[in-house]
This record gives sequence, C-alpha cells and structure tokens, in this order.
Amino acid sequence: MIRLRTFKPGRTAGFLALVAGLAATVPGRASEPGGPVRHLPASARIRFDGSSTLHDFGGELASAPFTLVLSNRTWSAVAEVAATDMDTGSDGRDRKMHTMMEASAHPVLGGSVTTAPVPGPDGSTVTLHLRIRDRAADIPVRITRWEETGDTVRFHADWSLSLKSFGLRPPSVIGLIRVADTVRLEADVTAATESSPATPARHE
Repeated sequence: MIRLRTFKPGRTAGFLALVAGLAATVPGRASEPGGPVRHLPASARIRFDGSSTLHDFGGELASAPFTLVLSNRTWSAVAEVAATDMDTGSDGRDRKMHTMMEASAHPVLGGSVTTAPVPGPDGSTVTLHLRIRDRAADIPVRITRWEETGDTVRFHADWSLSLKSFGLRPPSVIGLIRVADTVRLEADVTAATESSPATPARHE
C-alpha cells in the first residue's frame, strides 16, 4: 500500500472526493424516506496507481474538506483536488505528469456523485462525473465498506480510468519507457457527525 502523505497547506486541494449524502433520523442509521437532510463535513484520502514498461508507480493525496449530503437513504458528494498535489515521489516523473495534465492552465480536478443509493453489505456501483482539464466523463465507481456509527460515516471507493478518454497523452522517455493508458484509483472517505471532526478512514 502506498505511504500516506500529509495534505500540503496553501494548495488548492481536493480530488475526486466524494461528498456523501445520507439522511439519518438516528445517529449511525440512514434515514427513512422523507427524513431530514444531513450535511456532514467530510474528507478523503485518494490513491492512484499506474504502470509503465519500466516499473509501476503511484501516489496518495488528501482531498479538500467537502460536504457529505445524506437524504432518504441516498448520498451525494462533490470534491476537488489540485493537479500539482499528485506526487509519485520522483520530481522528474511528477513534472512530466503535471505537464501532461496541463496543471498550470487547469489546476483543479473535480468529481461528483449525485443521489446514489446507500449501499448494502455487498456494496454498489455508482456514477462518478469526473472532470480533468477541459474534459469530463461519467465513470463507474465501486462503493464498499459503508459503515455508520454514532460519530462517522465511512466508505471505500475504487475505479479505473483511461488517460486517452480525457485527451491525456502519457509521457515517454526517449521513446522507450511508456506509461500504460489505464490508471487505478481508490479513496477512503470519512464524514463526521456534528459532534466529531472528519478523519479519513484507513483500510488495510
């Protein structure tokens, strides 16, 4: 598993985060239809993994704080992340990645999920509307490990995306080392009730 990185203050942060919605009449339980709407402060840890003809690479970053909206056993979320916060541990590789993403012209990536059903024990698949640079696409995301307690709502999300689908051309080194088109991402999301601050979930 990739090492956890601390979010760097002063940067516009957030990535795909998923603002969740879950209305609850009793702490720790999703509300029944017609129940109140809850707006919970939330945060996320996002990890990305890619591969190339030389070796695999990856990184981790924190989302900016966002709101988890819970209503009628559905959830909604909107989150952003700064492109330059994506760090693989190699300055040269990171420069190429930021150039590929045109981070200076498009510094923020964003994602949203709207009115998705609260998943059961087997999880569920939701639609993530993801924006990178000047392109957007709907991507299926698997939601699992949904947990509700008196203090928090937590869940895990994972998905894959094609760089080409967003008009991204993976960099190469001397034409020999090429980055694969598919990148895998996952996120641990934590939303806090009014009585406790949001702390990103960690799943081993």
